[in-house]
Amino acid sequence: MKRQNMILYVLTILLVLMTPALAAQVSTDDVDSVSIGVIVGEPTGLSIKLWLSDVSAIDIALAWSFTDNGAFYANADYLTHFFDVFTTAPDRLPVYVGVGGSLRVQSQAPGQGDPDSRLRAAVRVPVGISFLPVELPLDLFFELAPHLRIFPETTFGVAGGIGVRYRF
Repeated sequence: MKRQNMILYVLTILLVLMTPALAAQVSTDDVDSVSIGVIVGEPTGLSIKLWLSDVSAIDIALAWSFTDNGAFYANADYLTHFFDVFTTAPDRLPVYVGVGGSLRVQSQAPGQGDPDSRLRAAVRVPVGISFLPVELPLDLFFELAPHLRIFPETTFGVAGGIGVRYRF
């Protein structure tokens, strides 16, 4: 299990380090190409959004749970935004929906608990709303993400939170 944890940590660090390079390749007219900030909820941590087009984005979260014995979560979702649901000119208030995945890693002392319970994988369907003020480079958002855990057992749950990201 230590090897799996090390691989996950290395991949997470590489992803964070690659974010500026990925953002440099993204070009959108209407929306800033990358946003970085925090999400507070379950779990709580770093939130990164990379816009792929005027309506689609990749949302990444690296977060910790305060209710799941300090487990570490890495989420990645593909999002589609609907800007015409609410009219708030000149600001934007898109509703979004997506699909993605989540990995959960929890370190346990040797001999405590089932080793398989330390690593969990789930499929997520995040639904949320963002507030993108024209005069401030901020992305304020609220999100709920029902998920179906697929490893090591199948269970259903919901994650969610509120957050703020700075738009570059």
